[in-house]
Amino acid sequence: MKPRLLVVELHHLGDAVMSLPFVRGAAARYEVHVLCRPASSEVYRLLPHPPVIHEWETPWEDAQPSGLGPALVAARDKGRVLRPLSFDAAVCAWADARVGVLMAETHAARRIGFPMTRGNYYAADLPWRRRRRLFGRALENLWRLLHPCRPLLTQELHRESPRQTHLHCWHQIARAMDLSCDVSVPWIAATGAPAKGGSHRRAVLAVHAQARLPSKQWPLSRWRELAASDRVAEKFELVEVLPEGAEPVTPEHARKVPTPDLLSLVAVLWGADAVLCHDSFPAHLAAALGKPVVTIFGSGEPDWFAPWNNRHRVVQRRACPLHPCIDRCGMDSYLCLDAVTSGDVLAQLERLKFDP
Repeated sequence: MKPRLLVVELHHLGDAVMSLPFVRGAAARYEVHVLCRPASSEVYRLLPHPPVIHEWETPWEDAQPSGLGPALVAARDKGRVLRPLSFDAAVCAWADARVGVLMAETHAARRIGFPMTRGNYYAADLPWRRRRRLFGRALENLWRLLHPCRPLLTQELHRESPRQTHLHCWHQIARAMDLSCDVSVPWIAATGAPAKGGSHRRAVLAVHAQARLPSKQWPLSRWRELAASDRVAEKFELVEVLPEGAEPVTPEHARKVPTPDLLSLVAVLWGADAVLCHDSFPAHLAAALGKPVVTIFGSGEPDWFAPWNNRHRVVQRRACPLHPCIDRCGMDSYLCLDAVTSGDVLAQLERLKFDP
């Protein structure tokens, strides 16, 4: 039997996608288990050989440091629930002492991750992020006092650069375990033939104009202005991705595809030559399919979270002095998004090249 590995990824859908190369590479040597949120579990089921999935809705979303006691108890208890599975190793790519408690309570022999140092913590200088980091460091120190023979992490890693991508953190964990991250595309199972661009037809551009958070949502008026552009019409056949309740932004003649579930979203992205969307889950999903992705960034930092292999296609204006605010805007309006023009996005689209 293969040794058992627990991968902890308790963030959102796009973050789950970024962990897939590590999960794929680890499967060569380990029986891989993934602890994730229920919504993210469908991402892992897209793999040709899915890991064993454990769903858990975290109790600490937006929790303030003063209210983290119950969350820490929940993390401890969840680790104890997983303990009978006898994991040989447990890993996490986020600097989070709560996850460290969870992994330590599984009693996995190896626990590899990133302690909550300033260099490991994204946007560490923001006031609310600084408070969380200091609370996490205090928790790490308290654990050392209470459990001197059982550290939260048996191997502490540190980001090699403050600007490195989050995916590179997974690469660091892979190297520490003498594994490889498998980034060969597609990362996930896809059916049907993908579109092929060429000189005899317009390329198919999948447009996804919605975002989960307002701080990532480019104004719909800008989307409509761009979609109605003659230059866009000359180069692209538009296919608009329409999640449930979404308001269309493309012209009436453009094809609109409802995507009520993840498989339908995968299908429309797989059938496109390129994808245009926000800094959001569809951007990472399209990159996992090997698609060129033009991504409109607002509050986020593309050096950290641009879709794989598409950093050079990001559209962003660093117009806000508080950037990156990690989705907690401190201004009266979203300056970062308001500064991005339809011309900025069009210029990036026109740089796309397609093989015949």
